[in-house]
Amino acid sequence: MGVTKWWQAADVELLHALGEMQARLNSDYREMLKLVREVDSRKLGGKEGFVDEVRLLECAQNITRQTAKERLAAAQDVLCGRTLSGEPVPAALPETAKAVAEAAISAEHVTAIRRILASLPAHLNQHRSELEADLAGWARTFDPAAVRTLGRRRLEFLDPDGPKPRDNDPTRTRLSLTEQGTGWALGGWLDTEAAATLRTALSPLAAPAPAADGTPDPRSVAERQGDALVGLARRMLDVGILPTEGGERPHLIVTVPLTVLENRLGNGLLDFGAGTLAGAIAAEDARRLACDAHLACIVIGGKSEPLDIGRASRTVPRWMRRALAQRDGGCTFPGCEVPAQWADAHHIIHWADGGVTALHNLCLLCPRHHTLIHQSEWEVTITDGFPLFHQPAWVPGGPRRNHLHRPDLLPTAEPGIGHRACSDPSLQTILRR
Repeated sequence: MGVTKWWQAADVELLHALGEMQARLNSDYREMLKLVREVDSRKLGGKEGFVDEVRLLECAQNITRQTAKERLAAAQDVLCGRTLSGEPVPAALPETAKAVAEAAISAEHVTAIRRILASLPAHLNQHRSELEADLAGWARTFDPAAVRTLGRRRLEFLDPDGPKPRDNDPTRTRLSLTEQGTGWALGGWLDTEAAATLRTALSPLAAPAPAADGTPDPRSVAERQGDALVGLARRMLDVGILPTEGGERPHLIVTVPLTVLENRLGNGLLDFGAGTLAGAIAAEDARRLACDAHLACIVIGGKSEPLDIGRASRTVPRWMRRALAQRDGGCTFPGCEVPAQWADAHHIIHWADGGVTALHNLCLLCPRHHTLIHQSEWEVTITDGFPLFHQPAWVPGGPRRNHLHRPDLLPTAEPGIGHRACSDPSLQTILRR
């Protein structure tokens, strides 16, 4: 249009520009989904040391976990795939895929459509194609909120009686762990009293944890409760009040050849506390677990002879742990809000590589970021007395710290001051011990 300043544009030009801009955003959304689909198909999350592709997208695109999940799921549903032989596979949501290809609907529309379809009861699955076509058609005309409302009304029409009652409800509390893929599936049934007891214990640990800037916790309720259950178990193991088994309190056992720790190649074995094999773990996972002062690692030589059991030089003494908690405040990975009591003591230069157990070689990391550091290109150094993280080349920005626990470490405006390191007299006393 030749207009460089929008305040000079005529009303009609401004309104046309708004529509054109939204169309470009919709088109860019499809191109972005193509990138996401390719990242997912190559499984770059694991290759770059992340737990999965969701965590990689969080970091690479600086988005919330929920947004990352939605983009991955949308890419799977609205883009055509290919078989191993290269044959095209139709999109799971064909009508929605057409609307996305034509830049006729937005990311919010796709999210609304997917959520409505996810709530379709299994016994009405024969109506899925028809419902998807209706939702995609409505999305071309109505805003996402209206699509959600229309979708809910259609569901009410299709299923006026609501969910079917469960048949043969179990009457005994039970819990099962079944190996599935690279992890374990949890299942079972609780009566009302047992469920109330468990939910009461999990409630404070599963509460949403908004970011410092007010951004809501991106985890779903199920994810928060899963994290809370594991956190509850970790706390019980740490305090040592569980009944003993074989004369010892329950603990994890990692068995790994010393060469695996040193060369970072090969696997170790992780046992459940009762001597049950949990499965093989990669060398970097074994190195990460070896950093945790609450876990005893049995290191064996080439002939399986025990070389070290919980080596004292690896274990972080209590006074040093207090110093770490006071210095770091919590997980030191940028943007992480996990407090110190839930974090592991990480050896920056691993003890298997000759690293010492000293404050200048330690930092606190939550279990998730502890795994990331051991499996990715992220690096951490102690610079000016505090942890500084250096990101891979594909992550924008420069080296960074976590200021959520230590806002006093934010750079000051006064020239020559920089970071105010070790200003706490009590911390200085601990550091001198």
